[in-house]
Parts: sequence; structure tokens; C-alpha cells
Amino acid sequence: MTEANLSQNKSKKAKGLRVFRFLFFMVFFFIIAAIASIFSEHYLFPRLSSVEFFSKNKLFKNLSQDVVVVNKTEQVTVNEGQSIVNYLNNAQPSIVEVISQRKSDSGANAQVVESKVGSGVILTADGIIATYQSAVIQDGSVYKIITSDGTSYDAELVMADKFSNITFLRAVGANNLPTVSFIAPEDIKVGSKIIVAGKNGYNAYPSYQTGIISEQALSYSLAGPLASSDKLQGVLFIDSNISKSENPTLSGGEVVDYNGDLVGILGFGNEIQNPKSFVVPVNHIQYLLDQYLKEGSIKRATLGIYYIPLTLENSYLTNGEYSKGALVYSASRQQGLAVISGSPADKAGLKIMDLITSVNDEEVDLGQNLALLISKYKSGDTVKLKTIRDGKEMEIKVTLE
Repeated sequence: MTEANLSQNKSKKAKGLRVFRFLFFMVFFFIIAAIASIFSEHYLFPRLSSVEFFSKNKLFKNLSQDVVVVNKTEQVTVNEGQSIVNYLNNAQPSIVEVISQRKSDSGANAQVVESKVGSGVILTADGIIATYQSAVIQDGSVYKIITSDGTSYDAELVMADKFSNITFLRAVGANNLPTVSFIAPEDIKVGSKIIVAGKNGYNAYPSYQTGIISEQALSYSLAGPLASSDKLQGVLFIDSNISKSENPTLSGGEVVDYNGDLVGILGFGNEIQNPKSFVVPVNHIQYLLDQYLKEGSIKRATLGIYYIPLTLENSYLTNGEYSKGALVYSASRQQGLAVISGSPADKAGLKIMDLITSVNDEEVDLGQNLALLISKYKSGDTVKLKTIRDGKEMEIKVTLE
């Protein structure tokens, strides 16, 4: 190879090296510029614009618009298992076991003649416990409360609401107990996931079932197939397979959402007429607690009738003319079975097939049924019932007892 060729090759190599260096420099420059731009836009300028001196400058105001400063970013996956754990941390400590015992007498040699185990929910730190009527023996009994940490308290029955069948006990000497939080009633939705929690009756171990709110049973009455003016109408149904015979100790247990907020208290219907489980909604528990703390007791008025809550489906009972209200009714069409003899309704002259459409101008419908409206009043109060009889509207004044 000649000297001229060697010189030419060296020249080409030198030129190629300069091009490579130039390209490398340009790539490096753009990388550094990009990093600097990202650093300035997402960190430097937002930080500077948060300083009072720089924030007054128009440039920094414009640069800081629509910029979100994130100090830490992490991916969080929330699954159903974690939600249940959240419940266990928040609400599980508020579950208690309720033990009722009836003894033969009060002497030293008294024998236990009847015993029952149920569940309850701590409402106040000083020991007010809510449970359902069927979870306790109410007459002539002694009570014991066992908390989730195994602490045992003697208890006394302080309130039994015949309207809702909710019963309050107080754990004697208790303080600083963990309490349940309440869900807002408007946040209770059909299809929402829930947990039923209680005790299983063996060393106060917990028992859980999961499910959903399957129905807002607005026509369901604790009185039975016919609603009563003196018994709660309107409960929640859940899809969990809970029966009184197989799960008796869950009576009075808490029904909560996955945040651990109380949706209601589990109850059981009459074994003969309807043994299925249901939930007494939290708004009734809150009302009872507020009244008890304020007055030390629950005082509700009674009217004394059985009725059918009218809906679109049973409006045929009024020849399709009315689809809401409370129709005084008995399947046998006997006056004495629809209007209780000697009751305030009987004394005021209410009759079978009367349709009550309002109480003191508050309309009767499934949202605020007759039983609920009457339960707001006390014995001795006089209310005005707007009533339709034989197609004619009339007003009947009733003094409640």
C-alpha cells in the first residue's frame, strides 16, 4: 500500500471518529437536557413556586399551574381480604358475648334452671351493650358480658324496647371499652357487602359470615304477616344463610360494612311465622341510644291496630284507587282482630278497612310507615289521623296510650 493510500485511510478514520464524537455529544446533550427539564418541571419549579419570594413572580406562577407535587408514589392494591382485615381491626373488638341465667331462687343454694348465650355490640365506652330480644332471657335473670379480650363483667338489663325488640344491657364497672362506629343510614345500599359478627358460645370465640344486603324489606313487620301500629316495620334482609336453629348465638350480633361501621343488629323472626334472620337498621339503634342517654328510658305510644302497608302490588284491596297508606285489616274481616278491643284506636272509632293516609299531616308510605310515625309520640299525646272510609275522607283524633 502506498503512502498516499495510508494517508487517505487515516483521514477517513479521523473523519469518522469526529462524526461519532459529534453524535455521541448530541445524544448525551439531549439526555442531560431531558433530565434537567424533567427535574425543573416536576421538582425545582414547583418547590421554588411554593416559596413566598418566588411565588410572586409571574413566571413561576405560570410554571406552577396544573403541577402536582408528589413526594412519594406507591402502588396499592386493595382486595377483599384486606377489607375484611380492616373490619377486624376496627369493629371486631366491639363484639361481646352475652350470657343470661335464670336461677331457681336468690339463695346460696340457687340452681340455674335456664341459660342462654347470645351476642351483643358495645355502644358506649362505659358499657352500654345493644343486643336483640331473642339473645337474652329477660325476666328474673342475671347477666354476664365477656368482651373480645376475655374480660368478664356482671351486667344488668336497663332497657327493652318492645317496638324494635332491641335490648340494652350495661356492663357493671366497665370503662374505656372499644365501641362500634355507625354508618350513615343513607349510605346503606342494596348490594353492599357486609359482615355478620358474633360469638359462637364456646369460650367467647368469634363467629363470622359474609354476604350482601339483599333487600330493604320496607313492608316487613316484626309483628308477623300483618303489620302492627306498635311494632317495627321495615328491616334489612341479607343473603347470608343464618338460621335461628343453627346459629342461635349470633342473635344480637353486629352487621357491619367492610369499613367496620355498624349497619344494624341481627335478629330472628318467630319460628312459626317466619324464622329467617333480618337486620334492625342502624337508625333505630341510634334513636334508642340517644333517647336512653337523654331520658334514661324509652317511652313509646301505642295505637292498637293491625294493618297492611299498601303498595302498587296490593292496591287491588282498594280497587286500585290507592297505592300507599295503612289499610286497617284482618284476613278474617273481623273488627276485633283488626282493631284491638279497648285500644286507643278502638276508643277513637277506627274500623276495619279504614285507610290511614297521614298522621298529623305526615304522609304514610313505605318510607315513613304508620308504625314509625306513631312511635315518635308518647302516651297521652293526641294525634290527627287522616282516614278514608267508604271513599270519603275524614279526620279522626286519637289519644295514644
